[in-house]
Amino acid sequence: MDGLVYGLVDGGVLIIGAYTGLEIDVWISKLLKKKANPVLAGIIGAALGNTISDFMGAMADPVLRDQVVGITLGCGTAMLLIPLFEWYKKFKIK
Repeated sequence: MDGLVYGLVDGGVLIIGAYTGLEIDVWISKLLKKKANPVLAGIIGAALGNTISDFMGAMADPVLRDQVVGITLGCGTAMLLIPLFEWYKKFKIK
């Protein structure tokens, strides 16, 4: 059952965050010291939360522990799509 521990930790972090009211998007707004676009802040918060929970899951699972760097870098690299989509939304021809 490879990946069982990973899935439990990854999903568990998501559920704990949801039930405790952890709002990464609110932290982002406070960090920027201004009212951030709530949709953009939510997307960034979800992507960052996913990266953190994937990292924690890979660290906890002995089967995936040697892949933690690749998993974390993969999630972080995927976050580069956010500014690309924001740029596209801003400059697309209507």
